[in-house]
Amino acid sequence: MTWKLKLAAAACLLYLVPACDTIENTTGDNGSQSGETVDDNPGTGTDPDGPGQPEEAVKTLIYYDNLDREKAIDAYYLDQGSGFVNATGPGAAGAAYSGQGISVRSSYSSRGYDGASGVNALNFGFDNRKVLISGITLAPGQNVLEFSFGATPPSGKFSGGESLKLYVDFDNGSDMAHELEYTVVQGTSTWGLATAVFEITGGTPSNLSFTLLAKDKSTKVDDFRLMATTARAEQSIAYKEKADYKWAEMPEAKVQNPAYKYVTHYTTTVVSKKTVRNYSACYDTERHNPVWVAYPCHACYTEGWGRTSPDPWRPDPMFDENEQSIIYPSDYENWPWDDNGGKPSDTHYYWSNLSWDSNGFTKGHLLRSDDRRGAGKEINIQTFYPTNIAPEEFLYPDIHAQLESLLSENWVCSDTVYVVSGCWYDSSAEVKVRDASNWSDPSEGLSKECVVPNYQFKLYLRTRSGSTGKAIQECRADELMAIGFWLPQNLDGAPTVEGGDIAGFARSVDQIEELTGEEFEFFPEAPAEVKASYNLSDWGL
Repeated sequence: MTWKLKLAAAACLLYLVPACDTIENTTGDNGSQSGETVDDNPGTGTDPDGPGQPEEAVKTLIYYDNLDREKAIDAYYLDQGSGFVNATGPGAAGAAYSGQGISVRSSYSSRGYDGASGVNALNFGFDNRKVLISGITLAPGQNVLEFSFGATPPSGKFSGGESLKLYVDFDNGSDMAHELEYTVVQGTSTWGLATAVFEITGGTPSNLSFTLLAKDKSTKVDDFRLMATTARAEQSIAYKEKADYKWAEMPEAKVQNPAYKYVTHYTTTVVSKKTVRNYSACYDTERHNPVWVAYPCHACYTEGWGRTSPDPWRPDPMFDENEQSIIYPSDYENWPWDDNGGKPSDTHYYWSNLSWDSNGFTKGHLLRSDDRRGAGKEINIQTFYPTNIAPEEFLYPDIHAQLESLLSENWVCSDTVYVVSGCWYDSSAEVKVRDASNWSDPSEGLSKECVVPNYQFKLYLRTRSGSTGKAIQECRADELMAIGFWLPQNLDGAPTVEGGDIAGFARSVDQIEELTGEEFEFFPEAPAEVKASYNLSDWGL
């Protein structure tokens, strides 16, 4: 019985530097050895009873993993460890798995199809979840490929074409870029062997990433195998080397300000081990607070789990103490302060009020900590640098919280979302605080003046469909959408917004540029018409 699936295209666009971490290369009990060549009819290449018959395909192993390195007594979750990985083949060294809530278990082993390894299998556990196998290395000339895996059908029957989808991407792509069609040959009533044969035209990428998206939570998969083959390809995918575009989120300075210092922090994703940019910042070394933080948002940044605890406040290593707000304890290097009950000995790491009737301001993340998950990991710890923190006391805090939730829950997509979160300072109505304070108690000889932003703003840019697979620079204007929000702080003279509804805070990107004094062009790589207007309904508002 054959099950043929037609797959819908989706896309992820995030330009990443190849990961330098590797997974240990081990030999699977039921897998081919590294570099093994399989010839089903060695010698003549023809059938002696039928002269002129086509030669059997020659297949060379690139990657195989039966997930059986250790039997899963308890569940192995992909975002918490890799004890199940049992990868072999010359393309296995840089490969990694990721998937939120995806686990490897031994409770329902693969069986029946040719090469079924038994023991462990990968369980989705939730509807509409996906697993990513990234970084499988290719050798030059490996352009006709066969990818196979064992699979269970939804509800115990191999029927329908949309319950389990397969995608492939190139050069450390981290999601779904190119559709693949595959067939499933049923081995038993509950397991089958899925196979896709495809050709890559236009060159050979350095590596491949495969994504499996399961619509049904009962789906299980096992025995991932990638082979170079001499067989005739059933489908063709064009490879185009990704252009070296500018980062779409980076503002472009129109006016040079000697007080502004710029920095970009890089990090490593928690599961797929990719080197990525975490965020870029423009920091005012005279006001000692941020001008803006620019960053991409995508699922690969939330592969980890949780926020670092206790809060790992520490200085930005790219700035001197006199340049940045001292909103970190002097004994930050002793984090997590186990000898002191999880708290720093130095208590002077807040802002204190100088000119406003308040006990102090909250330390507010411009890039939210939860958008860089990974408790105790660099990707999350970097969000606690002063370059990403501003004094915060919103006049409408619920609107700010709503925007943070909308980004992670509604706007993040297969394509990357580009964000600028910034501050605006009204020189005619400055509010000042002192850093290195224990709220109302400044540290003598160390505290310095810092200026509170009168407004914060948020800017967002993404593709309308969320799945184009294209860079911003490659998109037409009608494929893109952008929006901004202008958020007043709760300071003397701050204007109220009629109704307090989120629509009252929305602005176009051009309007935010004007409100901030035309110091920067935001999203300079996007077409002008995209930045000139906005449509609330595009964003589900």
